[in-house]
Amino acid sequence: MQFVVFWNINWLKQRLCQKPLSGREFYIYSFCWLILLSLSFFGTPVIEKDPVTTIFLYLEFAIPVTGLLYAWLCNGGPQGQDFISRFISIGWVVTMRIMVFSLPIFFVLAFAPMEESDLMFETAGTLSGLFIIWRLGHHIEQLRKLQESPKSQ
Repeated sequence: MQFVVFWNINWLKQRLCQKPLSGREFYIYSFCWLILLSLSFFGTPVIEKDPVTTIFLYLEFAIPVTGLLYAWLCNGGPQGQDFISRFISIGWVVTMRIMVFSLPIFFVLAFAPMEESDLMFETAGTLSGLFIIWRLGHHIEQLRKLQESPKSQ
């Protein structure tokens, strides 16, 4: 039995269409994602004096909040089903996939001149976050439509 899917988003959507995650599966996805999010806080400065970096800090807060609302709406809003388990499991797979493809970009940016590296890292991180949210909403909406299609026939 496969508990955590790292790559195959189509398999996961088919699985979620058949039945919701079990408590154990939901726990494993939640735990993995929380570990990943916790790791992202290492090295984050507490006090920023640069106005551009301050703007990015506000964006880093606004993007997940807006993304959560976007994903909820893609799931059908108040009429949606199993939002949290879909959000966590699909979000995990989408994040893993985008991380794999964005790591080479961040590796190249690591060799950028020090004066520009912070701004480039923040920009790349923000764009990666936006891309994750867009793909997450897309897959949640596809799953919702996939589940609704047998009902309409």
